[in-house]
Amino acid sequence: MTRSIQQDRSIEKSEAKTANFNQESIFKIDELFFSRTDNRGVIEAFNSVFSRISEHADDALRGAPHKVIRHSDMPKAVFWLIWDTLKAGKPITGYVKNRAKSGRYYWVYAVIAPVDGGFLSVRMKPTSPMLATVAELYKKILRLEREDGLSPEKSAAVLLQEIRSMGFDDYMDFQAHALVTEFQARENALGRTPFNALTNAIRVAEAERMICDKIASITDELAQGAIYILNMKLQAVKLGRDRAAIDAISNNYDLILGDIKSGITRLKSIMSDASTSNFSSRKESQILLCASSIMAEVVQNFDQGDEPMTTEERERESVYLRNLHAAFSNKSTASVSAMMDECRQVLGRMDSLRQTLLGLSAVRVSLRVETNRLGERARGLDSLISEIDQSHQRVRNDLEQMFETASHFSSAITAS
Repeated sequence: MTRSIQQDRSIEKSEAKTANFNQESIFKIDELFFSRTDNRGVIEAFNSVFSRISEHADDALRGAPHKVIRHSDMPKAVFWLIWDTLKAGKPITGYVKNRAKSGRYYWVYAVIAPVDGGFLSVRMKPTSPMLATVAELYKKILRLEREDGLSPEKSAAVLLQEIRSMGFDDYMDFQAHALVTEFQARENALGRTPFNALTNAIRVAEAERMICDKIASITDELAQGAIYILNMKLQAVKLGRDRAAIDAISNNYDLILGDIKSGITRLKSIMSDASTSNFSSRKESQILLCASSIMAEVVQNFDQGDEPMTTEERERESVYLRNLHAAFSNKSTASVSAMMDECRQVLGRMDSLRQTLLGLSAVRVSLRVETNRLGERARGLDSLISEIDQSHQRVRNDLEQMFETASHFSSAITAS
């Protein structure tokens, strides 16, 4: 009889969990929660928001593996990426679907980082349209894992491939976009003023990408300059004794074009770190700025809250939280400072290019005046001048767009 009752209770619990499977364990957008584990992923500390949402008693959570809240809808690929990144000593962020004790689910956007002796994860409620996109992506990856028997590592490779097909360079690019999107959605929902440091970092990153694209375009266009100079010299040869002026103009054109090429090369050198790394340092700065702001809020909530901890536990966890906040804050400050230094260099180079471009325009005017003076004898130069005019206009348009974009740098510097 006792055995039958136990079986009935077990069946009732199982049915209750099944009924709850599609129900959400609700928490508010202003709530943040954290948990800290050792190097093996065993939970050592957490706040009351975490225990409430997970529906586990404090004693049951402490000492339990963090996978106690893992949801079956989560692909192994995500956890492989998380552990691979953490073991390399780097923080990582991402969407995670968790499972409460009752079987209910709850989505979080997690910021996870190595700390002394383990790892610390801070979670917020995701509310942007990105969540629906990621949920569908996870379903696809999970299906492939089950149908094709993919290992976690191979599944992670498929996940990264899918992320690239969505238009992201890599996971760094994806998580920067996702975290900024969720962070800003949360700030807007809470009625907070825009986070200027993050706004400026985004503007600088966008401006740098555009400038790098324009540098490539101008470089290709300037390569035609050697052909124009050769053609000018060939036309000068045909002029015989009247060649001196055209020779002089072609030489001046060559010198000024060389100055522009040198200026573009120096500008390219300034931008090289950004472009060759797919702007990963800019994306990392955005992640760090968001993480620093989130951690500051976690620290404040912890200090003002009434967590069920002993004085010793509170002091210990406060140190972990403050240290992680300091790490994010210091790294983000250093990253933004480096961006501002680069901005100043770019602005200086832009001014120099503007002046050099005026000199090139003067040479073009001289060429046109001399061509008109020579009349019929310089007939072959007309079409060349037209080609040069069109080429210079393309360069001018690209440079003007770069000059305009540089104003974003100036604004960011002023705001900082």
